[in-house]
Amino acid sequence: MDGMRWQFIDSGYANTKNLNYLAQNGVKAKYIKAVVPSKTWPNHHSFLTGLYPESHGIVSNNFWDPVYQEKFVLDYDCSNYDPKFYNASEPIWLTLQKSGGRSGVYFWPGFAGYDEKPTFYEKPICYLNCNDVDPKKLPLMRNTTRSGWPPYIHCMVNHSEPAQTRIDKVIGWLKSKDPPRFVALYFENPDSTGHNYGIFEEQYKMAMEEVDRDAVGYLINSLKNANLFDSVNLIFVSDHSMTNTSSSRQIFLDKFINPDDFQLVEGGAVGHIWAAEDKIDQIYWNLTERGHPHMTVYKRENIPDSYHWKNNRRIPPIFVDPEVGWIVKKTSFGPRQGNWTVGDHGWPPTKSESYSVFFAHGPAFRKGFEMHSFNTVDLYPLMCKLLGINPLSNNGSLENVEMMLKAELITKGDASLTLKLQTKVLLAILSVTFFILNEPHA
Repeated sequence: MDGMRWQFIDSGYANTKNLNYLAQNGVKAKYIKAVVPSKTWPNHHSFLTGLYPESHGIVSNNFWDPVYQEKFVLDYDCSNYDPKFYNASEPIWLTLQKSGGRSGVYFWPGFAGYDEKPTFYEKPICYLNCNDVDPKKLPLMRNTTRSGWPPYIHCMVNHSEPAQTRIDKVIGWLKSKDPPRFVALYFENPDSTGHNYGIFEEQYKMAMEEVDRDAVGYLINSLKNANLFDSVNLIFVSDHSMTNTSSSRQIFLDKFINPDDFQLVEGGAVGHIWAAEDKIDQIYWNLTERGHPHMTVYKRENIPDSYHWKNNRRIPPIFVDPEVGWIVKKTSFGPRQGNWTVGDHGWPPTKSESYSVFFAHGPAFRKGFEMHSFNTVDLYPLMCKLLGINPLSNNGSLENVEMMLKAELITKGDASLTLKLQTKVLLAILSVTFFILNEPHA
């Protein structure tokens, strides 16, 4: 449910009867407060670590590491599979395995970037053996070889695989002799449709309804048919919402600064500017004194503390924060010309309301309960509680979310309270779906 717009569910604009069913029989929150930036890789990593991006290190979909002197590129690039980019934090599935449990991860962003892999997982399709590639030579291997997105592929999961196929395989994991206690399952729509058509077009609404039918509905029915629905704790989330931008709301940085003086490592709804140390002050002055009225420019040390996005070496020395609906590009040259309107995300969620959806159902959760909004990082301690494992250091708060649990499961001043339900966690995260399974099944 990547990019599922919470506003369209809340208003009833999209027909999401299966999510509504979960709300009636479980827990719903109006939204979850996504982390900065409201992009896919940082938010998915925050779900599984309970850390803000400045702490877990996956600070955007694409970023520069000044120590490694290398660029990280999401999903389709060999850097996405390089463990050194993920070594600042440990996801919940790996902590579970270290404690003797079993996990399953299906297409979850970043899952293959660890030396130890989930017990159950679906391998990406690779055209290069990334283990044999010298990372310093990767820039020479990033030439455009495809039309559309992505521009090239080193390794990437099969995003064209139908949701039903993914779910059938996960059900197979759960019915195995020694099933996983935790499963994270990812679906890329309606995000990809929103990027192509914009959020107010019929295609985006249809994509939301398709996910509700073919992913949420099919999963519910599959669990019922396997006699697992009442034994599994399900958590459905998205990673962010979406906002429209257009060809008339572009900021071209070369109108203010010499394009030879900097690299725009991440563009669009955020701008990561990297440059030689002796160029930083002049670039900053040009952008602030001569810059565009629809953007705010920060030096790293002046980024608002509320973003939780400044105390990491991968945060750029200059951050361009465009107004919601505006995007940043290095120059006006590029593949997308003419007049267009598309969906995008990445702006600070408190400004863009690019929040996430939340639904939960299962034996640990209350029925027909509407939660107040909470933070993405708060889900991690909740999931650790359901799994019965000790959380690692994190930025979340169990107190913010434990009221969604049945009364007998709520901690009363004792954070180590053992669940009366001995959960096997199938954390089906729908964008993500998380499953937490209650009873062992042969």
